[in-house]
Amino acid sequence: MSSARALSSLRLPDSLNYIGVFLTIDCNLNCAYCINDPQQSGDRGKVFRIHRQRELSPAQWARGLSRIPFSPDLPLTLQGGEPMLYQKGQGVGLLLEGLPHYFDLLTNLTMKPEAFSESLRGQHAKLMRDAPYPSIRVSYHGDEMNRIWKDRGFAELVDRCEQLAQFGFRVAPVKNDSDVGIYMVEHPDNPPSDALAPIAAGRVPFETKEFLGVHAGKLFGHYRYPFSTDLIVRQIHPQPLECECRTSELLLDPLGFVWGCHLYLYETWKSGGMQTEFDHLQAADFRLKANYAQICGDAPYLPVGHILDPDFDMTDLAAFHTCRYYGLCIGCDTKIKNDRFQNYYDRAIAHTSVEIRGIRMPQALLAKLDQDERTAPFLIAIPD
Repeated sequence: MSSARALSSLRLPDSLNYIGVFLTIDCNLNCAYCINDPQQSGDRGKVFRIHRQRELSPAQWARGLSRIPFSPDLPLTLQGGEPMLYQKGQGVGLLLEGLPHYFDLLTNLTMKPEAFSESLRGQHAKLMRDAPYPSIRVSYHGDEMNRIWKDRGFAELVDRCEQLAQFGFRVAPVKNDSDVGIYMVEHPDNPPSDALAPIAAGRVPFETKEFLGVHAGKLFGHYRYPFSTDLIVRQIHPQPLECECRTSELLLDPLGFVWGCHLYLYETWKSGGMQTEFDHLQAADFRLKANYAQICGDAPYLPVGHILDPDFDMTDLAAFHTCRYYGLCIGCDTKIKNDRFQNYYDRAIAHTSVEIRGIRMPQALLAKLDQDERTAPFLIAIPD
């Protein structure tokens, strides 16, 4: 069977900005704010119930990800959920053993440093690379971490980051010199306390990230495409709009399906992911492209491909696809930000994770935009 043979290498375009490997959607925290939550409903535990989900095995991941050519400046980012929960805490090390690549890791570091180090199975160097930011990016969640660490959440997190130096990681106060850094989203209900920065000062890099989305009726963040994230939640329009979209990222869910944006991935996993489709796919020797209609049917959110499909090619991501959910976009897809070459900071070239065109916008919505926005080339005026 072809599934036993080596898969062809993928030719990565220069425009590929990010490779996100969602090892699991499960998490051991139940934060009021979670970037996985499409509607920011405020209770992650109810949005993403633990489904006892199946996931690709470390060997399957290694086989699929081995198609990606090694590149020192384009790591494979392991994320979730909490990726250190994958395969009961042992999966990350097994995955790293099977590949030569560099990796970034997005984690809450609630696993004790000794256990974290042991779980890597001696593959620590694959989480260390010469980069302008830390490879291990640790998220701080005040309410949950203060709960589990008895009101010393941030101090405990800084201590744990520092302890990683005992296991060979560089830990330094400047992010360019550190393999480890702490990041916190500036949620309007939970702004960073003035007490946090002094705790990290001189020890571990600590940065805040802007909150994206709508809170208390106000839109936060800076976006290229008007109404992309707030059209429905702020009741600007009664239903999403139609557009064409493509991504500059390779987003892989826990079953290895490739997605065109975070909204499609998250919405699919709110109900446990494409488990039935995966069974059919496995029976078809992972040939999704050849059996797409039979396997995916009329699912509301359709994947671009599958990493174990011998016929999957990066040109599948380059094609624009029709989307009827414009206005429900996840903020990290449409916000203006830096790319992996730091072009926004260094050359004022704005980047967004997705490229959108042909937004079919009713005249009444166009009237709410300023003149420059109304004439944007990605908009198509349609009657109300």
